[in-house]
Amino acid sequence: MTKKSTYRIDDVATAFQCGPEREEIISALAERDYRVFEVEQPVGALVPYHTHDEEETLIVIGGRIQFNVEEELIPLEKGDILVINAGAIHAAATVGKKPAKLLIAFEGEGGGPARDTDYGEEEEEDFEIG
Repeated sequence: MTKKSTYRIDDVATAFQCGPEREEIISALAERDYRVFEVEQPVGALVPYHTHDEEETLIVIGGRIQFNVEEELIPLEKGDILVINAGAIHAAATVGKKPAKLLIAFEGEGGGPARDTDYGEEEEEDFEIG
């Protein structure tokens, strides 16, 4: 029996045909009707295990972060993209001495408001772009 992959790794240039700069990535995501959130994970921050009902795309725009997707460790740095399938259990922690800066994207729903992504109380500090 073959285990279905719960994630895939890509890079900005391949996935979105743009450079690793924040503005270029946001523009490319907006063209594809993604809902985008920008977050900064402080040094030593841990995002606890959780899931989503939809595919989640994470783009590292600064710093380094390590994800644990279904018990597999995935280190990421600027320009890396991690796409986590719906329902996959995952967590994250910053790596190094700088905060990790991420764009978190979910496929759009006709340009409507984003659904609750269950990031807890810190969600109020995040904001939707575009």
